[in-house]
Amino acid sequence: MDDTQLDKLLSPRDTWAESPELLDAMLVRMAARAEQEHRRPRRRRGARVAAAVGALVGAGVLATAATVYIAPNFTPDAVIPISYVTDTGRSVECSYSLAIRSWNGTDVTAAKAWIASHDWTGIGQRGYDLATQNPLKVGDPDMDPEISQETLDQMMVSTGISTVVVQEIPQDYLDRLGVGTAGTSTCKWELH
Repeated sequence: MDDTQLDKLLSPRDTWAESPELLDAMLVRMAARAEQEHRRPRRRRGARVAAAVGALVGAGVLATAATVYIAPNFTPDAVIPISYVTDTGRSVECSYSLAIRSWNGTDVTAAKAWIASHDWTGIGQRGYDLATQNPLKVGDPDMDPEISQETLDQMMVSTGISTVVVQEIPQDYLDRLGVGTAGTSTCKWELH
């Protein structure tokens, strides 16, 4: 998907973005790409991760560890309160709206009920702590030199919190073809 397609997909005024057939085709491609990525060995992906996550954060869309897609009429299954204390002692509070989606007809009723009734207490701090375990710095190998430290810091916190949110969900709910998560957030992903 290129920037023009992403812009059209995210544009609420554009009838192109409201086409269910187009969304279905995009979701199938994204699921196939996610499955390929999942099978690759885990390693730091540097500039590719920075560019992808940076673009998503800039668009106000949060990528999670599971397959993510953007629905034109997003309705969350749960609004998760996120709170954490930064390394400078500052308290941060925001929210993360999460939904379980199926684009191939798989029944996700149990997963939706689970995330709606789950106690998400402490998830923000755990995500922040995960983010600070492997800090990214401008000048790191494979890092795009045009990405600022502020953007890298936001990416670390965003990725840390979204990772622990998805890891909290029992794998039985997500390890099925055509099932993934969608999310948005009010967070600014502050590191310090």
